[in-house]
Formats: sequence, structure tokens, C-alpha cells
Amino acid sequence: MRRFRQPLPMLAGTMLLVILSGCGGGGGGSGNVPAPTTCSETTRKQFVLDATREWYLFDDLLPATVNVADYPDAETLLDALTATARAEGKDRYFSYLTTPAAENSLLGEGQFVGFGLRTRTDPVNRPMILEVFEGSPAADAGIARGDEIVAVDSGNGFVPVSELLADGTTTISDVLGPAETGLRRGLRLVRDGSTREVSIVKRTVTIDPVADGYGALVIPQAGTPGVGYLNLRTYIATADTQLRAAFAQFRALGISDFIIDLRYNGGGLVSTAQLLNDLLGGGRAASDVQFQMVHNARKASRDVTYRFSPTAQSVQPVRIAFLTTGGTASASEINVNSMIPWVEVAIVGADTLGKPVGQDAFDLSTCQDRLRLVTFKTVNADGNGDYYGGLAGSVPFACAADDTVAEPLGSAAEGMIAAGLAWLGTGACPSPMTLALAREKVGAGARAYPMPRHPSAAQWWLPGVN
Repeated sequence: MRRFRQPLPMLAGTMLLVILSGCGGGGGGSGNVPAPTTCSETTRKQFVLDATREWYLFDDLLPATVNVADYPDAETLLDALTATARAEGKDRYFSYLTTPAAENSLLGEGQFVGFGLRTRTDPVNRPMILEVFEGSPAADAGIARGDEIVAVDSGNGFVPVSELLADGTTTISDVLGPAETGLRRGLRLVRDGSTREVSIVKRTVTIDPVADGYGALVIPQAGTPGVGYLNLRTYIATADTQLRAAFAQFRALGISDFIIDLRYNGGGLVSTAQLLNDLLGGGRAASDVQFQMVHNARKASRDVTYRFSPTAQSVQPVRIAFLTTGGTASASEINVNSMIPWVEVAIVGADTLGKPVGQDAFDLSTCQDRLRLVTFKTVNADGNGDYYGGLAGSVPFACAADDTVAEPLGSAAEGMIAAGLAWLGTGACPSPMTLALAREKVGAGARAYPMPRHPSAAQWWLPGVN
């Protein structure tokens, strides 16, 4: 049976690209061993073993001896190397293999091959559309948030989703197919009792990190200049200019209460997380710590402390409500954890995934492999950073709320936004999230965004994307 993989378990670290020449750089730490001229599975396996031995954050949890010949491929070997850390809940498939080309396209330009939609599977295994990216095949077909996929045509007629997902291991992402340009699917959709069918074809989609329609809004709140609402889809390079523009507007209006919507945000570039901290840190001194990056004992010289550096657009929040789910991870969690020592903070929705660790990139150019390996963890100014079970136990306020897909994102009537507004207005959660409920909800959230058997680069970053 295929192992379940947690959604979107990725953090780009500082995007420091550690290039290991061939397969010897990790083991010896020099990176100067000549690269092999041909690619083989043995080369790939040795590369993974050497890099992991040298750089893995949980190096004390690696097996004492490893024979690469015992493993059929590099992916299986990596799973075996990280098995103990995974059993302890520290590396839940956060270390993995991808390709430089696919990842660089996503991180640098926000591009991936797909239909341009996100899905979530509800507790009875019904796939719901959460979000549609502008200018995508899904948008062109009129698909919208709140649609339910009830049947899929993969070329031989429509088959009910209940049959396609009945084995318990196949996910809706498997059904919607790999990230291949030209791949076609027919979808039968239901909304408000009305059924329709559409045909869509995968192509290159460009993500707008802060959507024009609802990415940055001012929501009215009695007795205040309003609440600054920011919906950040992903932490990629193209987000930075949009973030500065949004906060310039918030600052000009004198806004001091904020809702930062990270409900489907699986993380990304730490540099973008730093910028968001700076934009929320208008009252911070240059000596104030955002977070620290901590490596294994042998790599302690690479530890670094990041401090606030407010910009011309920075605001001074009184309260921040972060909207989160079990798909909120990595860089998203860094922002929440970084602000806890400095501002009154709540998470609203469900508990976060629990990924206080990040990866560096190790490239084996001969094989076009990129190893994303957990190499560091982050801690905030108070030294807190072991939130492997999620952030609910670390924040002063954790408010339970439902993601109501029948309401548009950015609407004050949507469940999570409404609960965030209530907390901002009263300082109390309408429905407090008990720790037991938090654990239950984050588990349900993880199951809601299941990975396909062979995730694309985008699916490591964006929960539920296809």
C-alpha cells in the first residue's frame, strides 16, 4: 500500500543552493569530487547517502550502516534514511527528490503545469474546489470555489469519484493526472444542486501570489480604520512587490489590526517570510530577532540570526489573526511563530501542519536531480521552535473556525474570516480551539490535501494544487 504523504511539506530555506559535485560532496563535505559523466541509479543513491550523512539536521537518527545496493532507487533509500526521524514526527517526508528545472520555474516565476485549481477532500471523500487561479484552464472553464467534483472522464467516459477513490489510496490528484502539458480531463461538477460538465487541458499556469480580486482588502470594522486583510497564496519571488504595495495601502490608512490568510499556504522562500515579518514589524528595533536558523552540531558555523529591518511600507500591528489549516506549513509557520514574542497573535481555523524545519537544495546535475534535505530548524526570539505537532500550543489564542467554501475568499461572511474579525473586535475566540481539537483538525487537514503518487514540484508547495 502506498504510504500517505503529508501535504506540501516544504521550505526553501534561504534558497542557498548547495551544489554537490557528483556524489562525493556530501560525504566528504568538500563538494570538490569530480562529477560523474554518466547518470546511474548507483550514482543517485550514493549522492543521496553522502549528502544526508553530511548535512541532515537529525544526523543522530540516521542508521549506523547503509548498503546502497539494498535499495532499488534513490527515493527508496532516502525514505529509509529518514525513517526514524519520520517515526518521531520530525521529518514527515519533508526530505525528497525533485528537479531543478521544475522547482526554479515555480519559485522564480510562479509557473507550473496544471489545470490551475486547488481541491480539498472532505471527511466523506468528496473533492471540493477551494480556489481557481486567474487565467488558468480551470478559470477559462468557469470552475469556481465551492464546486464539487462528482465524476471524472480520463478518456473512457465519466466515472463517479466515489469509485475512483474507493481503494483508500488513490487521491483526487492521482485521478486528475500528472503535470503534463496537453493532458485532458472531463469534470462533472455540482453546485447548489445544479450539475454541469467541463473539459479542461493542462498547460503552464502562472500563479498570482496576491490575487487581484481578494489578495489585499480593507474589511470594515466598527470604530477602526478597518482591518487589513492579506491572502498570500505562496512564498515565491514574485510576491515581494505585491506585499510591499499591499502594506503601503494599509499603512496609509493607519490600519493596526490584520488578518493574514495563510489557509492554503504550504510555504516557500524564507526571504519572502522575512519580508512579511519586516512589513508587520514597523515598531521593531534593528536588534529585535525575527527568528534563528539552527543546523546540526557539525554545521553550527552556518547558524544565523535574522533581525527585523522595517521598510517604508511597514505597519505597527496591535493584533494579527493568522488564518490557518492543516495545509499551512513551513514559511507560513515561521511568520506566525516570529510574531508571537512581539504582537498579540491568534491562529484562526485549524492547527498548522507543524513543520519548524527547512531544506537546502543539493543538485546532482548529471542526473537532473535536486535533493531537498532537511538541514535546519527555526526558532523565534523566545527560543521556541519545536512545534512539530502544530502551532496551536504556542500561540496566545487559537480559535476554531470552518473554511466555508460556499463563501468567496475575502468575504467577511466566510467562516474563518468572520471568526478572525470577531477575535480582533473582542480579544476572545468565538470558539476556542482545544489542544485535542487542534490535533484532530490538523490530522483531518493533512488528509484533506493528499499527495499523488508522484508529486510535481508545485504539489510539494501548494496544498491541493492540480
